Amino acid sequence: MSEEQTKIKEEEKETDPFTRLMFGQQVQREAKETKKEEPLLKNRGEEYYALMEQVDSIMESVNKLKPMLKEFSPIIDFFKKK
Repeated sequence: MSEEQTKIKEEEKETDPFTRLMFGQQVQREAKETKKEEPLLKNRGEEYYALMEQVDSIMESVNKLKPMLKEFSPIIDFFKKK
């Protein structure tokens, strides 16, 4: 038997039958969760790059809108006073 199988059997002995019935085997869930996380780590670089592209496009839009906001600032100040 492998080490994982012996650990599973030991934990099954420690948990009562009702807990196993209601919640299943915790070890198997943990193993599945770690397997799911591995592909996510590979995609993080791509997601980070896409996020940086979006931030860059937002900053470009803000820089283009700055002159227009400067023209409207006296109008905004007028409404703030009233």
